[in-house]
Amino acid sequence: MSLEEFDAFTSLKALRDLKKQIEAKAQVDQKSRAALQYIQKAQPLSQYDLRIQFQHWLAKLGDLSTKQIAYSNIFQLVQQNQSQPNLQLLITCLQTPINGKGSESIIKTINIIVGIYGDTISVTDIYKLIEIMLKYFNDSNNNVQQAISECWSNVYIKNTSKKPVQQRVLLMYSTLSQLIGSGGSRQTQETATIVLSQLFETLTTAQDLTFIKDVVKDYLAIYLKQQIDHSGFYTIMFYIIKTLQIQSFTSQQIQVIDKTLQGINNQKLNYRTRVGALNLMKLIASQYQNSNFKIALGNLHEQVIIVLEDSTRDRVIAVQNAARTALKEWMRLKLQIDCDIIPNSVSLDQSPGFLKKQSGSGGGQVYINQKIQPQQQLKQDIKQVLIEDQFENTVDYTNIIHEPNLNVWQKAMRLQQDGLLEDAVELLLHEGDDLYLIRFLMSYKNYSQLFDQLSNSLALRLIDTLILILESDFLNILCLDFIQQFIDCGLGDWFKDTEFVDYLEYNTEQNLPSTNLCKKVKDQLK
Repeated sequence: MSLEEFDAFTSLKALRDLKKQIEAKAQVDQKSRAALQYIQKAQPLSQYDLRIQFQHWLAKLGDLSTKQIAYSNIFQLVQQNQSQPNLQLLITCLQTPINGKGSESIIKTINIIVGIYGDTISVTDIYKLIEIMLKYFNDSNNNVQQAISECWSNVYIKNTSKKPVQQRVLLMYSTLSQLIGSGGSRQTQETATIVLSQLFETLTTAQDLTFIKDVVKDYLAIYLKQQIDHSGFYTIMFYIIKTLQIQSFTSQQIQVIDKTLQGINNQKLNYRTRVGALNLMKLIASQYQNSNFKIALGNLHEQVIIVLEDSTRDRVIAVQNAARTALKEWMRLKLQIDCDIIPNSVSLDQSPGFLKKQSGSGGGQVYINQKIQPQQQLKQDIKQVLIEDQFENTVDYTNIIHEPNLNVWQKAMRLQQDGLLEDAVELLLHEGDDLYLIRFLMSYKNYSQLFDQLSNSLALRLIDTLILILESDFLNILCLDFIQQFIDCGLGDWFKDTEFVDYLEYNTEQNLPSTNLCKKVKDQLK
């Protein structure tokens, strides 16, 4: 696609007109679904008819044009034909081998069944549904992983939360912990970590202390032994400590902190993983501040502060921000520890050598909570201001480099090649990388063909994102900044390539033509 074609399509007027068309289409589709639901009879089907219709709509889940209405009809089929024999029939249909393209749809269908049948599903049938979900743990698709996480937690909420703790742990935790601790497939370990972190968030919200206490010893052993490159690895420990408090780990408190510091220091880990470790360190410090166990740390807090200070200078802004908030909590903890260690004298201001001792010239201890000379107080105030500035002041973010997710583009291209266009667009929108998104769009010659393959909601999200990009003048600023650097470096005389000159001329004509910078570029091109 040429730049002229791309510019013509991405005009604000064209995008807003297209948005109105899609919104109108969505309203028509909604009315059609409502009419279809109205005429459908709520009479229970025979098992033969139920099987035929269920399998029919399962197949429709793979087509974007019929995906939403297929979910709606599956929900109605399950709801209107509730019985234990029919449940067995549905599970049997889902156990049939299905190619990877329908994995997210299958998981969401299981979620529908669990939501409708709830606690009437037996332990045996729950285990069968879990076995079906386990087939897709090796899928790297973010949507599939998220669907499994939601379904797994929904199984706990709707079904197993009221069962004995042994059954809850066996069904919901043991399988996941074995996958994480087995050292098998990395993708399976990652998915199990994501699912377990979502489960622990649900357990924390539900205040299921019995469940968490029953599994904490097992997960602690995994945490100290394994290293999974995903933030969920630390998020699980975050929810455990948030619920049970760091003091409950007794002699293993130091080991937990050491292990977390290793993750923060490991530059090979994804930056999101390190942010998860930093958030965990922040929680640990805040809990120590409100406890009497802080003395057990010894001098470990000094080592932690050094690591966190290094992380505030990381090249990734998300790591910097997480490190600053964690460092602030550990500095507060340090002040508490120092105050607990230094003895607090009583009425020593009446002793003859007190002024010498507080100034440090008398060879004695420094006593707190006593009178301080104005000069010494001024030094302390200045030091405190500098500390606050270090944490609170805004740094020069133009010098901070965001770490790119180099796998995003490859994943998007792979999804596109597999026919999962909607998943590819979802991935690019989720990552928030405008350049990747624009590059992806320019690979399509016919934009109407692209939007016809997307669901109405996703197409509207994509259009809204493009409108925001255009209104922010992002492309103009980016191109003009590049041209300015090109001229300032004196490279204009060296590059005579016709296509490159045409590209610069196009940008100077299309982008902010009234600015002095554009005039300067035009003069340089002449």
